[in-house]
Amino acid sequence: MPIQNSIALDPTLGLGPDPEEEMTEQQAIKLRELASEADEPFDGSLTRRQAERRIAHLQEYLE
Repeated sequence: MPIQNSIALDPTLGLGPDPEEEMTEQQAIKLRELASEADEPFDGSLTRRQAERRIAHLQEYLE
């Protein structure tokens, strides 16, 4: 019987969604707005984690 990782199986730990999933619709909207303001291309294929980083970068750039 294989050993199971209890951290991965315990939904009560509040680890949040898998960062490798596609970005959320809210992230896409925010990223599209920021990319437009910065005159940069919008990449709709980013993961959640990549989108978070890109949003933070663009927000800092636009300040």
